[in-house]
Formats: sequence, C-alpha cells, structure tokens
Amino acid sequence: MSSISDRENAHPGRGVRSRLIALAATLATALLTACGGGSGDSSIAPASETGAAMITLQDAAGDFQSYTVDVVSLKLTKANGATVETVPATTRVDFEQLVDLSELISAGQIPSGEYVGATITLDYGNASIIAEDANGGSEVLTPLDVNGNPLTGTLDLTVQLDNRHHLFISRARTARLAFDFNLAASNSVDVANATVTVSPMIQATVVPPADLAVRVRGTLVSADTSANTYTVNVRPFELGSGATGQVVVHTTDTTKYEIDGTAYTGAAGLAALAAEPAATITAAFGLLSTSDFSFTAKRVYAGTSVESNMTDRVRGVVTARNGNLLTVRGATLDRRAGGFEFLRGDVTVSVADATHVTEEGATGNFGIGDISVGQRIWATGTATIDDTTSTATFDATAGHVRLEITPMWGLVTGTVSSPLTLDLRAIDGHNPAIFNFAGTGATAASDASAAAYVADTGTLDLSGLAVGAPARVFGFPVPFGTATGVDFNAQTLESYSQVRNLLFLDWSGGGSANAFPGLMANSTALDLSLDAVGRVHFIQTGPLHVDLLSLASAPQIVGDAMATNTAYVVGHAHARHVENYQAFGDFIAALAGDLGGTQKVLGVVANGSYDANSNVFTADQVAVLLND
Repeated sequence: MSSISDRENAHPGRGVRSRLIALAATLATALLTACGGGSGDSSIAPASETGAAMITLQDAAGDFQSYTVDVVSLKLTKANGATVETVPATTRVDFEQLVDLSELISAGQIPSGEYVGATITLDYGNASIIAEDANGGSEVLTPLDVNGNPLTGTLDLTVQLDNRHHLFISRARTARLAFDFNLAASNSVDVANATVTVSPMIQATVVPPADLAVRVRGTLVSADTSANTYTVNVRPFELGSGATGQVVVHTTDTTKYEIDGTAYTGAAGLAALAAEPAATITAAFGLLSTSDFSFTAKRVYAGTSVESNMTDRVRGVVTARNGNLLTVRGATLDRRAGGFEFLRGDVTVSVADATHVTEEGATGNFGIGDISVGQRIWATGTATIDDTTSTATFDATAGHVRLEITPMWGLVTGTVSSPLTLDLRAIDGHNPAIFNFAGTGATAASDASAAAYVADTGTLDLSGLAVGAPARVFGFPVPFGTATGVDFNAQTLESYSQVRNLLFLDWSGGGSANAFPGLMANSTALDLSLDAVGRVHFIQTGPLHVDLLSLASAPQIVGDAMATNTAYVVGHAHARHVENYQAFGDFIAALAGDLGGTQKVLGVVANGSYDANSNVFTADQVAVLLND
C-alpha cells in the first residue's frame, strides 16, 4: 500500500510464539552484484550482448528483531546450464530491515540469455540473529542446519524460476525480476532453546505486483529540473561503494524532500537536490511502474538526511520519556565509520532544545516536544557503548531527530467514529506492555493507555471498521505532555476487511506423510490433515489468531484465480532448493509428484483470504516445506 509507511514493520506478537519463520533471507541480495559485472567467461559480455534488468527484493513479515548475515557469492543459471558467476566483496545485510519494503538492488546490465534459476552462498560465521522473547526482550539465536548442527560456515541456497516464466535478458527490452523472502515459511525458531533452524524458502517471479512500492538508494549523478527527474547510481542497502546500474527517478509537484535536514515540497526540493554535489547519497521511496518500469518518488532524502561520516545514526521506537531522555527499543545503530549493528535492550537517547527535529513527509517547525512515547525516530549524533555493561547511550543534543510514520495495531472498542479508540496489540511491532506512557498527557489523568488508545482519524474512511475487529493506523503520536483525549494523529488506516490472512501449520516428528490427504496431480485444492500437528497451527488476521484445532474441520487451501501476481513454492529442506510456480495447478502437480516417494511435509504457510463460513482459504501465495 503506497499510501502508508514504506516500512510497516508491525509484527503483532513478534517473538511471542515459536513458529515457522525466516531465513530465505538472502538470495536476491547478491544479485545486486551480479548485475554489475564480474569475472569468468560467462559473466562478461560486450554491451551489444547485454540487457537491463530491474531486480527488487522484499521480505514478508517474520518474528526477528534482526537477521544479519554475510552474502559472499552468487551464480545465475541459464537454460543451457551455463552460469553467470559473480564473487562480490562480502556484503553484510540485515534482512529484517527489508520487511514490507522492496529494495531496488540492481538496474544494471547483465549478459543476454534465458535464466532459469540462481544460487547464493551465505556465510553464517558472523551471523547476528535476534528474536523478541515473550517479555519484549531480545534473545540471540544460534542458527542450525536441518540436521540440528550449528551453522558456522557457508550455506548454498538455490532457487528455480517458474518453468513458464523464465528471466529473458536482451538489448531490446528491460527485464524484471522480483524476490520475496517468505520469512514465515522458511525456518523454525525455538526461543526457549535460543535456536533457529535454517530451511530457506524464496519466492521469485518475473511477473511483479502492480505498482510495487520500493526504495531506491544511490549516489546522485545529475538532476534535470525541467524534466522533473534526477539520476542516481544504484547503491542498495548500506553499501559504501560501487554501483549496480543507473536509474532515473521521476518526481512530481507533491514529492516530499528532506535534504541535509531541511524539508521541501515539489520543485523547490528538486532544485535543492540539484545544488548538491555529485555523488551525494540519496534514498527515494515511491512506485515502480509495471508497464515501463519507471520509478516515481513520493519522498526523497539526501545528504546528511541519509547518512554522514561525521555522525552516528540510530533508528528505533520511543518506549518511554523522562524529560529530555528518550528510551528507545529495537534500535539499529549505523556507525559513522561504516557498518551497522542491532542494539539489544534499551538505548538512552538524549535530546535538547538545540536538537533539529523534522517530521517524515511534512514541512513546518518541529521541536523536541513533538517526540512522544510510541514514536518511531531516526536520529543522528554520537553513540557510546559500555563494553562492560553492554548498555548504549546516544547523544543527539546537537544532532537531528526525524519523526517517522509509526504503525499501530489494535482492536476497535467503543463506537466506530473519529476519534477511534483502540485496544492496542502492537506498536511498531512491539508488545504494548513495554511502553511507559507516563507524561504523554497534559495531566496524569490524560496519559495515553494501551488498552484505550485514542486515534484522531479525521476524514479517513471508517466504513470497513467493526467493533472488536482489528485495525491498523499509521501516523504520529501527539506531542509529549499535550494529550487531552487524543493520543495519536492517524494519516492512513487499514481495516479488518483489508487485512490479509496468514495460515501457519507445521507437523511434528520429522513431518507428515499424510499432510495433504488424497492429493493428486490434478487436484484443485489442498486438503489439510491436522494429525500430529506441531506447535504452529493457526490463521492470523492482524493481531488475532484462530487456532486450527478449534475449528470443526481443517480448512481447505485453493488458489486465487483472480490474482495476477501469485507465488506457489515447494522447498526441499535438505537439498536447500526451492521451486517456484505461478500457476496453482503446476504447483499442485509438482507437489503431488514430490510426495509420491518418501518425502514428508514439515510445514505450510499461505497468504490470502480466509472465509470462515466456507472454511476455505483462498491463497495467492503458498509455501510448502518438505523433509527430503
């Protein structure tokens, strides 16, 4: 949804349950280098034998606070068996930062040909994988392979594209390849034993979602104020050097800018960007058209509003405030000298009247009084970490704090009207119990309460809301110490009827040989058996869970015949291989063939819409993991 925050990392109940979740987390990352050249006969071609490819990467929501690994190698496989191999400098990536955010990882040239798959090599020797425990704290997880052995070295992952939709690269056309890591389907997390078992599941398609919202990060090449465009050398993630192609960023009269801490709108912002020196770092959020793959920015950041070698940067959510001291949780620290790390526990951020404050997507005057509990922030300053106690402090008294759009999940209480009262279940993905709202109100009696959190929805459409049903609002808490009946100003909202459903199910004892009773190659649906189910067996709608064992019978999964962007995936845990299908029938036939032997089903995750009356789950995404 392009109208809400570009990174809606609201994961209700994150880390509270053990469930099928994440890795898959890395294939497309190395593609950022595959499109920029390489070594070996098959990876070098004259310009006349290359073509442009727009490659994006997105993660579906998972339960990690941080999932950081090193990407060390990539091979793209052609239909004739030849490979395009790239061995980049090691790239460290936190895939949790890609949840609900598509990253343009390449717009460069690669050798012409028909590509049917890819392989990536990851190094877990220095992995940092952290999940949230039941109390809202952080638990460091040890990655394991499918045999239960610690992963301390490299791991090869392979993905096979849909046989009907290969990647064709040629001079005559721009190709498109989109990767989505199904964080819910990939691996099993055991918070009690502090482990995560790695079984990668990767969705890949050359038929991308319509008008995909993406981030384009890169260094400024030039700006054309008459054409309302600027050009960047693409440099995704946190890469400090190199480029993976060029892209032209289109802007409009309503595009919002923040450049070196100053906010602009429209032509004034593009003029300010044009005045920046070449190679200034930029980051734009907007839409990638499916018709011509042009990119139009809704918001643009540049210069010190992105990064600087003069300051550290921290990003997280304010869980408490005491005077000019902010308690921040879920913080990621970007060092001025390069590199980043996830900070476990709380970070104390100090601000002062001299702190420069801006608000995402807005112009106007803001100050430290606008920073309240529940606010997601991005700040610059100086970080200090005590090696003895591992506590972190961040001095932003002479720095910059940007207020970022913050998502909140809750159940509608009272009446459906503005202001809307919510029983909060998640604030920026965190358990509301960890937030201390003391001081948010004009008086102690008007302090915000998670059980009765009041959001001003203004003229937003509330027709899809219902009392007792979940809703998600996006916006900003009111300034600290001023709440008098309204705690939050909502800019957009998502109702129960708009929330996608997720189905999660696993089987114990090494998997089930009867997970899909009666499955045949020509079946039109997946019937589920709940015999010998494991710890995970529910349908999720926002913060609400329905236990599958509480239903009269197991739901049936059918393909979504109306969806144009579908992803049906079969993963092989031991082979570390994933097969992608766009047609539900092809997926069913392949799955039936796989299960004709000795393979068992470890788990299934589906994404779509559940009809409780018919007990049918209509899915445009299904991932099945096999114990082969």
